[in-house]
Amino acid sequence: MKVYSWDDIKEGKCVYDKSAVTIGGFDGPHLGHKSLFDAVLAYSAKNNVPAGIITFTHSPKAVVRANEYSGDITTVKLKLEYLESLGFDFCAVIDFSCEISKIKGSDFLDIVRKFCSMQFIAVGLDFHCGYNRDTGVAELSSYAKVNGLEFAALEEVLYENKRISSSFIRQAVAEGSFAAVNALLGRPYCVDTSSFEWRSKSSGSGLLMTANKTGTQIFPPDGEYEVCVTCADKDGHERCLCTRLYVESNFLRLEIPLEQPLTQSITRITYN
Repeated sequence: MKVYSWDDIKEGKCVYDKSAVTIGGFDGPHLGHKSLFDAVLAYSAKNNVPAGIITFTHSPKAVVRANEYSGDITTVKLKLEYLESLGFDFCAVIDFSCEISKIKGSDFLDIVRKFCSMQFIAVGLDFHCGYNRDTGVAELSSYAKVNGLEFAALEEVLYENKRISSSFIRQAVAEGSFAAVNALLGRPYCVDTSSFEWRSKSSGSGLLMTANKTGTQIFPPDGEYEVCVTCADKDGHERCLCTRLYVESNFLRLEIPLEQPLTQSITRITYN
C-alpha cells in the first residue's frame, strides 16, 4: 500500500487516473468504518480502479475539541497495517492542524479529487468536513452530482441498539470493558509499544518488565489484564506470548514467566 502525506496531496499532481475513496479520521478503525471500507473495495474490484483512504494522524476532534478528547484508539502505524491487510492500494495521511481545519469543505474535496482523481466516494450519514463542518452529506451529494462522481452515504452500524462510534469505544476502554471494545472493533484492542522504553529485572518467577505510559493511545483503568505480547527481533521476526499486564498509575508492568524467555523488543500489547 502506497502512503502519501498532505504535502504530496497539495502538490496537485494526479497520481491515479481514477480511484475510489472514503474520507475520515477512522480512529479504531471499527466496524462502523468497515462498512465504508467494504463499499470502496467492492467498487474498486468491480471497476478495476485503485482503492484509497484519506485519513488523519489523529482524530480532528483532538484539534477542534482538545479539551474533550481523551486520546487515540490506535496509532497511525497500526491503522496503516490494518488498512493494508484489507487490500487498500493507497492511503493519504494528513496531519490535521488548525490551518487545515479552516479549509472549506468543497475546496478540500477539490484538492483530494485533483490528487487521486476520485470517481467514487463513500461516507457515513454523520460525515462532515471543512471549516465549521460546512460540508455534510447533503453538500457532498450536490458536489458529487456537479463533478460527475458516484457517491454513497451508508447507514450507521449498531451494537446492542447503539451507534458504533470512536467515542463509544474510548468510553469502553476507559471502563476496561474489553469484551465490548473487541466486539466494536471486530478484533482485539492493541496498544503500539514500539516506541516504549522497557526496563527489565529478574524476579523469582521470571522477568519483570516495566515502562512509562507514553504516546497518545488510551489505557484502561488501573488493574490486571490478560494480554498477548508481540515481540520482534532486529530482523523483524515476530513471536507472541500470553501473560498478565498490570496497569498502575503512570506505568505498565509485565511479568514474563521463566519458561517464556524474552530476548526481543516488545512491539505491541493486545488485550484478550
